[in-house]
Amino acid sequence: MPLFTSTLSSHSPTTAAAGIEPQLHVRILIETAMEQAKFTDTDSELVVRQLAGELTKIAAPLSDVRIAVHELYAGDRTAAEAYLSYLASHGFPHPPPAATAATATASATTHQQVTPTRDIETQNQAISQHGSHSYGQLSAVEGDAVSLGIAFYSGNLIAELVANSAYSALVFGERRSGTSAILRAIVYDQIAKSGDTLLDILDCHNGEWGGLEHVQLNDGSRLVSYRTVSCYEEIEAVTKKLSVVANEVKRRQRQQRTQALSLSAGEVPSPYLFLIDGLSEIHGALPGWGTDRRSKDPLLSRSASSLRFILGHGPAVGISCVATARDHSSCLCDPTALGETKLLFLGRVSAGRNGGYRAIDKAIEDKALLPSPHERSRYRETLSVIKQQRYPVVFTPNGVPRLGALGDFGGYLAQDLLTHYQQSLEVSAG
Repeated sequence: MPLFTSTLSSHSPTTAAAGIEPQLHVRILIETAMEQAKFTDTDSELVVRQLAGELTKIAAPLSDVRIAVHELYAGDRTAAEAYLSYLASHGFPHPPPAATAATATASATTHQQVTPTRDIETQNQAISQHGSHSYGQLSAVEGDAVSLGIAFYSGNLIAELVANSAYSALVFGERRSGTSAILRAIVYDQIAKSGDTLLDILDCHNGEWGGLEHVQLNDGSRLVSYRTVSCYEEIEAVTKKLSVVANEVKRRQRQQRTQALSLSAGEVPSPYLFLIDGLSEIHGALPGWGTDRRSKDPLLSRSASSLRFILGHGPAVGISCVATARDHSSCLCDPTALGETKLLFLGRVSAGRNGGYRAIDKAIEDKALLPSPHERSRYRETLSVIKQQRYPVVFTPNGVPRLGALGDFGGYLAQDLLTHYQQSLEVSAG
């Protein structure tokens, strides 16, 4: 008798039809398979193949599967992606879809803290076997104008940002590539949910172009702080702001330690969302300054230290931070900070040939971000085709490097980010 299907007899497709929400049904299937794989005498490959078969049988949307896996891994993005690649190598989705062919929109999510046991070595092997769908390498062109013959990552790199309760990320791209649009989408997503999240937005563009100048609450009040950084003296205001948020992280850490020592649950602090748009404006205010001079400047050093602390320690105490910059060389972060943070690189050419792919170009040539010469060569080849077609893409070097399609956030208003962005990918595919 098949190991997996016998375990799931009480959660068959008919059970879902009887009243279980599709998203919950998907989660039950995946969680049961993970529990089954813990037993030493279990054939883990057989379990995952049977899970793939069950998910295919109920026509589970890939987006629902992704959300469930990320929730079950409770913030461990690398392990979640490894499991998804492992699942893909054993039959789900089958056949692997093009980047823009996700089958359905994501449902509302729950945030349960479950940490499944996994066989990392086995999953790493699966990743290498499934590399053609993870790395965006070229495949035979079959006349599909949308996929361009490129095996894009089939997930949703943008929506993964908000798959967990607290997170930190840096988003890179030239003007008009969509960096500010992502921040607008994230903040409006929070406003729409009318929760208790504290919103704190710093715009270094001074509201002069394509930033966050129009973001406002439902009652019409504005919540964006502008800081002009056209000269060195004006950078001090940004430094002070970063110091204030870093101090809030430290305060919450102290509160957390006190509660742990007293064995008291205490009061859980409100979620805190800190967005920074335009970190590169700081470098723009320092023409002629080299890397060495910037690293030794006391004001910039304090700014960089505070930002690194917020990005690295904020999520553990409920403080999310997402910042944008032109590229990773102008974001106040050293290689260590970049290695500890989710990185997204956007490439898009808009009307009038604005925007471009320079942020991704720099990323794939950086040996600290992509140490493998083979990977750099593979992405360099892929990007040359993308540039010719002016196709919008998003790239991340975190964990298993991935290249995906970049949807359009245009017209985004008060909707669930996971749902809206999945819809935008489907529209671009249609």
